[in-house]
Amino acid sequence: MNWLVVLDPLDGLISKTDTSLALINQARLQGISVDTATIDKLFFETHGAVLATDAKGKVESRPLSDYTLILMRKEPPYNLAFHYATQLLSLSGTMVVNSPSSLRNFNEKLIALPFIEHMPPTLVSSDPDLIHTFVKRHGSCVIKSLDSFQGKSVEKIGVEDSDLVMHFTARGSQPAMVQKFLDRVYDGDKRVIMLGSKVLGAAMRKPKSGYHANFASSDALKTELSPTELEIVTKIGPWMVEQGIHFAGLDFIGEQLTEINITCPTGIVQISQLDGRNLAEEIVDYFIHLTK
Repeated sequence: MNWLVVLDPLDGLISKTDTSLALINQARLQGISVDTATIDKLFFETHGAVLATDAKGKVESRPLSDYTLILMRKEPPYNLAFHYATQLLSLSGTMVVNSPSSLRNFNEKLIALPFIEHMPPTLVSSDPDLIHTFVKRHGSCVIKSLDSFQGKSVEKIGVEDSDLVMHFTARGSQPAMVQKFLDRVYDGDKRVIMLGSKVLGAAMRKPKSGYHANFASSDALKTELSPTELEIVTKIGPWMVEQGIHFAGLDFIGEQLTEINITCPTGIVQISQLDGRNLAEEIVDYFIHLTK
């Protein structure tokens, strides 16, 4: 069994906490041959191919169809290079997780909108006047760039913050997401890892300071899903699998869905430590079964 993991440069990843490295190491422990590549190593010449690096550091050109499974684990932002990479992966003839079409079709902020009834009041717009009216109606809000990740390009705003609105919307030319600020973020943002249609595990990310809740700047705390959160994920899980999304991270603040992360969800190392489990092994076993 041969796997390819497409990801960021290995020397920039933190070995103790990185989800991609945990999956690569676990797969190799289970006898799977795992190659790695950055998106610039994907190419097409009569067929989809890659300049892949094996476990010993040897680089070799291989058809993408040689692989049993391709894991697309490149972190955002979703830019043109990322977009073109998904198009090349679509030509692979191999199962890609998450599917290239889902990565193209679903922005990580906008993907949650079909489940708006479970979200805080939310506006997506490039119009500064619409945003001003929304903020005036709901009080303190957060504004997010649609390509932000790990809490980057997320700012708390009030009605007086017109300069920030102009910045986030590129002076009214591109949309941003605005959501009512939830004070319960100070207690933590709950990351829920989904594997297939089921919950794999969860952790509460309590900010060490401020309101940016992510694994990089927060304490990871043991948690469980509330009945309300379980009801929501029961709706979302099967829908995601229908789209070819088998590995995702849902974010909740105060039982309200805020984001669905599908490009490079993280947290399995922290949740494994909190729960005394090996989530990487459970994920690898799921992918083995998925490709049989």
